[in-house]
Amino acid sequence: MIHQLRLILRPIVFINIILSCFMIFCGIYAYAFNEINEALSFLKTAGAAVLISLIMALFSKSREKKTITIRSGFVLVVLIWIFTCVTGAMPYFVSGAVPNIYDALFESVSGFTTVGASILSDIEGLPRSMQLWRAITHWIGGGGIIVLSVAILPLLGIGGTHLMQVETTGVTKEKLTPRITQTAKFIWVLYIALNIIAVIMLLLGGMNLLDAFTHASSAIATGGFSNKNNSVSYFSSAYIDWVLIVFMFIGSLNFLVLIKTVRGNFKSIIHDSEIKTFTLIIIIISSLVSVILYMQPDGFKAMDGQTYYSLADAFRFGTFQVVSVISTTGFATADYNLWHPSSQILIFLLFFIGGTSGSTSGGIKVVRHIVMFKQAVINIKSLIHPKGVFTMRLNNNPVSNKVVITVMGFIVVYMTAAFTGAFLISLSGALSPFDAFTAVLGCLGTIGPGFGAVGPANNYGFLSDFAKAVLSALMIIGRLELFTVFILFSPWFWKK
Repeated sequence: MIHQLRLILRPIVFINIILSCFMIFCGIYAYAFNEINEALSFLKTAGAAVLISLIMALFSKSREKKTITIRSGFVLVVLIWIFTCVTGAMPYFVSGAVPNIYDALFESVSGFTTVGASILSDIEGLPRSMQLWRAITHWIGGGGIIVLSVAILPLLGIGGTHLMQVETTGVTKEKLTPRITQTAKFIWVLYIALNIIAVIMLLLGGMNLLDAFTHASSAIATGGFSNKNNSVSYFSSAYIDWVLIVFMFIGSLNFLVLIKTVRGNFKSIIHDSEIKTFTLIIIIISSLVSVILYMQPDGFKAMDGQTYYSLADAFRFGTFQVVSVISTTGFATADYNLWHPSSQILIFLLFFIGGTSGSTSGGIKVVRHIVMFKQAVINIKSLIHPKGVFTMRLNNNPVSNKVVITVMGFIVVYMTAAFTGAFLISLSGALSPFDAFTAVLGCLGTIGPGFGAVGPANNYGFLSDFAKAVLSALMIIGRLELFTVFILFSPWFWKK
């Protein structure tokens, strides 16, 4: 047990050091813009993180090379996210930029889990260095702190196969290479390359470097943090909207499939059932929403204050909101609370879908819906042909009954968590039942905004500290696909 505890502490130490380096960078950035208070806050927090890391490093020192067990892997994944989010909240709190500790934790958790929900009412009023830190939390979270730790585990003398199994709890666990560290490195190389391309394209659209990095990292991490109060609508640019639509879509695709495609295997993305279904859903819902917007006799208003009438604008704004929600990014160029009820129903439907497995997206994921649909078809066939034997296939591979049961269990637990969370935050009385439910779906599914009082034109700052704590916990639970966290509370998990 002591050996496993030491193994668990080592990656946490390394992650803390990485975070400290980013904080020092932000401190230097703050000093360059004469934000002395913020610079000192970053340096103090970085120093404290390094000191704590050194203490943990001394305790975890060992010459033995051991492998993390599955049990320890689950504990490590959860602890890394908790330590990261708490450490990430300190610059906000220490500087006074976010003086309430619950608010600071909410903002930090939202950043690292790529939820994109915020308690800030005046984001543009934040010091530039805090805006940069906010964007960096998205960038780190999107790439996956767990994948990062897998890439560096060999340097610490630890095998990380079990850890990747914990993080990739989707239906399939397809590997790009036999060595999991190589796969993690491929993911990071592609992730960084996509960010660079996105930044360049946004710079060409007239953004400055901070704006471009913030929105590029948010789009690819499918996070949703913007450094503008009116989100992407601040720029009022069709070019920027379409660039972000493309990168939100890319960010919500399976990265292993993307890597194979980049390496020349184009069939992998063309024949992937989940990606084809995901794309089809976007095309259908975007088309329906666009037509509904276009048919409004008085046009429709965007968050930039303008009223739009043309079909091209309807398609642009409709597609943006659809891709933003289904990819679980949460960017906004229009407030769908003000749209026709039929459009709102379509947007609400997307809250239950999510992106593809193996992507930066959250939510239930398209592949689970495919499995459930195929199982429903098999059930119907079984009623017609009681003696028939039917095998479910996904990408020409058979899907076992164990996988089907796991998917069913996930959806049941997901909805149970959603309703439980909605009940808990409704205790404050600040939200209507529907608004409370969408707030929970927005955080559990890593979308960010919900409907009504927590819609895209609003924020979560008015909620009670208790509600913010519940939603922060749901963000981590949702990001880790529920079972990773809930299994720790099972008495069977701790038995030998």
